[in-house]
Amino acid sequence: MAYHSPLPRRSHDFFSVDTAACLSCGACVKDCVGQALTMHDGYPVMLHEEKCIGCQHCLAVCPVGAVSVLGHTAADCLSLDGVFPHPDSLTALVRGRRSCRQYRQEDVDRATLDQLFAAAQYAPTGVNARKLWVCTLDTLTSLQAFREEVYARLAELDAAGAIPDDRRAQVFRAAPRLWREKQVDVLFRTAPHCVIVANAKDAPCPMQDPIIYLSYFELLAHSWGLGTTWCGLLYWCITLFLPDVMQRLGMPDGYELSYCMLYGKPAVHYPRSVALPAPDVHRVQWAGR
Repeated sequence: MAYHSPLPRRSHDFFSVDTAACLSCGACVKDCVGQALTMHDGYPVMLHEEKCIGCQHCLAVCPVGAVSVLGHTAADCLSLDGVFPHPDSLTALVRGRRSCRQYRQEDVDRATLDQLFAAAQYAPTGVNARKLWVCTLDTLTSLQAFREEVYARLAELDAAGAIPDDRRAQVFRAAPRLWREKQVDVLFRTAPHCVIVANAKDAPCPMQDPIIYLSYFELLAHSWGLGTTWCGLLYWCITLFLPDVMQRLGMPDGYELSYCMLYGKPAVHYPRSVALPAPDVHRVQWAGR
């Protein structure tokens, strides 16, 4: 049987508990960030639905999988027993991450991309707002067309004197010429794919959320054997000179470009990590007032 919250719900299955399985341990109530849950007649109920941020901690923490929330049950979730990587493996992934600037000219298969983006959506956002807008150009032909237009428009802007002659903008004046004359791809680094992330302007953490997302995306991509490049040049190119591109890509109103990342199959192999000095971490023993 299921014990539903006595208050009106946003959906029929917003929150419920299988009382036949529930241990009445209260773990879900204790772990509820918004304090939306409380114990009633020995079972957890959602008494303050407006405080729920949809984090699903109640579903994740239940030792017997008795909780259903937002239409999801334990059957929809991934078991975490014994699946976390050993610290040495995760350390190697982090230390071995490189910015790739040599890519193979071939598409990443769609099945891999589907799994990559499905996993990346679990990156945390402030207050669990989850307002990110994620766009990807994930075929060679699509990114090639985008690349050609970006360089062509930069050349037009430069010819019209619309790109300032300062140190910061010099790269955007030189990039289309280098591409046209030498096929040197300054902005896109020959990458076959690109992911562009924007966030809602009213999101609780509008700047931080996209960077966290791309950090997760990058490590996941490397675990699949892909290369990535944090592409500040493309971000500044769009922001300073081609802002209309975002609307053409489909970015909704009320959103703002946050950052760009190139990705694809690398054409270079790094058999080892680099060596950095010991971290300069300032350890503080707070004494209080």
